[in-house]
Amino acid sequence: MRRLLLSSFVVSLAMGIFTLALPLYAARELNASYTDIGLLGVAYVVTDALLSVPLGRIGDRRGRRPLIVGGFIATSLVFLAYSVANSVALLILLRFIQGATEAPIWVSVQCAVAEKSSKERRGRAMGVYGTSWAAGLGIGPIIGAVLYSTVGARSAFVTSGLIALVATAIVITVSLQKPTTSKRKPSVSTIYPALLASVIYVGFVSLLTTLLPVYAVKGLNMSDFGIGALITIFTLGRAVLFIPFGRLSDRLGHRPVILFGIAGVSLISVGISLLQGYVALAFLILLMAICESLVYPSVVSMISKAGEGKNLGLFMGVFNAVAMIGGAVFPGVGGPLADSFGPSAPFLVFAVVGIAFVPILGKLLKD
Repeated sequence: MRRLLLSSFVVSLAMGIFTLALPLYAARELNASYTDIGLLGVAYVVTDALLSVPLGRIGDRRGRRPLIVGGFIATSLVFLAYSVANSVALLILLRFIQGATEAPIWVSVQCAVAEKSSKERRGRAMGVYGTSWAAGLGIGPIIGAVLYSTVGARSAFVTSGLIALVATAIVITVSLQKPTTSKRKPSVSTIYPALLASVIYVGFVSLLTTLLPVYAVKGLNMSDFGIGALITIFTLGRAVLFIPFGRLSDRLGHRPVILFGIAGVSLISVGISLLQGYVALAFLILLMAICESLVYPSVVSMISKAGEGKNLGLFMGVFNAVAMIGGAVFPGVGGPLADSFGPSAPFLVFAVVGIAFVPILGKLLKD
């Protein structure tokens, strides 16, 4: 388990470096619009979502390890390929490919962690896993900001690729048992409420990581390091809180934890749309991290319990695919909203959407 979590941290560190460098490179050096930046988020999500379910089923039948190792290797090569991309169209094409290479990582590693933990402590286990990738995604943007400012985006992309190769060397040493499945066809309808919650919280994450860096550059005139610090505050805040909030979910049940998190994320997004000072924005992003960290371990724990002993890969694949809808819609719609009504508009519009869904989730979610 430790080597699996370590490899998750290292590959996420590579992703974190890349995540900050990509929108800055596209906006500053390739003159990408907010709509173009939104499409970079959508392109990744499309292939990730389309492949998550079939990859989950393959993992149930063939085992998780080949998918995990293959995903790590392919992701490393894609990061290196970004270093030669010289147009927005090529960046979008690579994002389609990246979605395909990362899909087996997210689906299969979550399954492997679930299979190595007991049902009674599943929330904590998913919190530990969440901490492993969130820590990497949190530290990465600071490194990405430094690399972008000093040696440029292309060198940052190469660095991401090399770090991902180190993660590959670690994960190759991990051994995983073949999953146990059932011939009985599972009912995915049991996880519909959790899937709806996942769409909302992943959407807000994607909105922050995709559009906020460009908003901070164009609208708030922030430095590269300042932008990286904001993303780091958000991601490391989640990394610190995933484990205790996973335990909280085990004790209180999934429903109250998820509802409080979704409501909080939505209300905080209103504040982000209205406040522009750096200190105030950093405080709101920290609060956003707290509320987001309530949702993830609860949702994943709920879904893994529903699929346990049946077809866990299928359930996790459905979860990843549906969650990516939020990852596509929020920046995909948010980009044109920002171009038409200003860079703060997406945060206000989707805050209203999130608030509207809280009572719906309150009726649907059951422990």
